[in-house]
Amino acid sequence: MTDTAVSGNLVLPPGIEPGGRYEEWRPHPVSYVVCDVDGTLIGPSALASQEVVDAVARARNTGIRVGYATGRMRDAVAALHEQLDLAGPHILHNGAEVRADGRTVAAWSLTPDEIDTLFTVAAMRDDLYLEIYAESGFHASSWDERARPHWELLGAEPLSIISSAADLSTTVVPKATFATFSAEALTWLLAHLAELPVETGHAGSPRTPGMSFVNVARPGVTKGSALQRAAKYLDLHMDDVAAIGDASNDLSMLAVAGTAIAMRQADAEIREAAHLVVPEVDHHGVAAALDALIAWGRPT
Repeated sequence: MTDTAVSGNLVLPPGIEPGGRYEEWRPHPVSYVVCDVDGTLIGPSALASQEVVDAVARARNTGIRVGYATGRMRDAVAALHEQLDLAGPHILHNGAEVRADGRTVAAWSLTPDEIDTLFTVAAMRDDLYLEIYAESGFHASSWDERARPHWELLGAEPLSIISSAADLSTTVVPKATFATFSAEALTWLLAHLAELPVETGHAGSPRTPGMSFVNVARPGVTKGSALQRAAKYLDLHMDDVAAIGDASNDLSMLAVAGTAIAMRQADAEIREAAHLVVPEVDHHGVAAALDALIAWGRPT
């Protein structure tokens, strides 16, 4: 990447539209792009489209680092990680872990008291359940077959059924995830968690229709805070960073990235929080975003 600023007379390429914060955007060459996974890098399929794979390779070949940001654990993005062959930094567990160049560079853990409070919440309704994540694998509050599509997405079943933090054999718990099986459960859960001193992020996946997920982490742990830590690892200013997402748990990283990009299928709230809007995931929006960022970074 050069230090040449992107032209103030920038013309958006076909398919890319202004987002709600377009007038605030100060175009700048980008050295690092982080992409949400479900609904952004991938749609209903487990892997990225060839169009996205090729665009990622073009970005990497011009010196742009590309990473992913997800609520998933490390094991659950292994196939995508191998397909895209990216050094990162990557954001996992909705911001509770930052990995780059094959190692963890930052991590935050829930406390036993916070975990036990979440178990109390999970016991209040039968249309949701709780997953507690370790560094690898997860435990669940019940063996709920309604969650099987989620287990298939993760490529793993619960390691065990537990009811408290004391049942865990590890003290490292990057995050917990509630899976909800009804709109009423999701609304109730979000309202209830809003009263607790924890950080939450709501997301879904095209691969699990009818289910919604609420990731829970330590206070202050978000994709946005992790993105700032990742930029620090690369010794970059946030103006040098772009973020692409489609869900409410992406809002924190859209808020801090110098170039914030939303997928067109995202809710209005997400598109309003972005500088730019790119085509839907089924139309390879990440590829359009990366090619535009490559072009804007070339000397004029």
